Amino acid sequence: MFDSLWSDLRYQLRTGGFRMWVIVISVFVFVALQISASYHQFSAEKSTEIYHPLLRWLSLSSSWHDDLIHPWVWLTHLFTHQSFFHLLWNMLSLYWFGMIVEDLIGQRHAIRIFALAGLAGALLFMLSCEILPWMKYEHLIAYGASASVMGLLFAAAALSPDYQLTLLLIGRVSIKYIALAWLVLDLLFVGQNSNSGGHAAHIGGALAGYLYIVVLRSGLSFKRQSKKPLHPKRQAISTRTVAAPDVKKNQSDVESRLNAILDKIKNNGIHSLTDDEKKFLDQLSEK
Repeated sequence: MFDSLWSDLRYQLRTGGFRMWVIVISVFVFVALQISASYHQFSAEKSTEIYHPLLRWLSLSSSWHDDLIHPWVWLTHLFTHQSFFHLLWNMLSLYWFGMIVEDLIGQRHAIRIFALAGLAGALLFMLSCEILPWMKYEHLIAYGASASVMGLLFAAAALSPDYQLTLLLIGRVSIKYIALAWLVLDLLFVGQNSNSGGHAAHIGGALAGYLYIVVLRSGLSFKRQSKKPLHPKRQAISTRTVAAPDVKKNQSDVESRLNAILDKIKNNGIHSLTDDEKKFLDQLSEK
């Protein structure tokens, strides 16, 4: 049985991409924290308590000084969860929204969004600790992948706003409404003395994910210009090559096919794509 489980895990790590690695690392950190809590509970010497020091060692602090002398927390806090349901919700959301973003623009962009949204969430958390009066004089910590998940959610909503998900007891809902509802809740609760830093981090992650897609779209061009001036003769050759009818025709075909695939995703969802269409999007995202 254990050999089969280990084989399945290795297969998922090999084929599941960064999402599976994030899930496995987060589960490992969660289990380590729970073991340390249990050890403290059963230990006769209460001075051996290691749970809270370990949690603080992995988490982002509201103190800039602490975060600068412990720079690893900018990364490790993304994989740290204290509550089982917090871990479960974040990992399920990461899997769903990360899969949508990967299918639309490729794994490389999904990883960047995950990291940038996590960083933006951390910065908004730090900023909220400086601005909100009830947080100014407290030493707080932040942990969890929620900000990165929000970044992936808003990236998916920006890419395909009408993509539909089936929610329990609700039915099929467009992802743009899920993103909007989540954002509204964070905006409402960030001004209350109840996990204000966490809600601020969510907003930062959402903003980073959305802006990433805006910037990516504004830079989506099949015409590349060299920053350095070419030799006159080489420049003339290059100009004639770019202006060649076959190249223009090829660019037009690529853009037309891309638009057709995006329309298909918008109307029918990612799963309606053929293997050839998915391969085309992967090749395009690598360029």
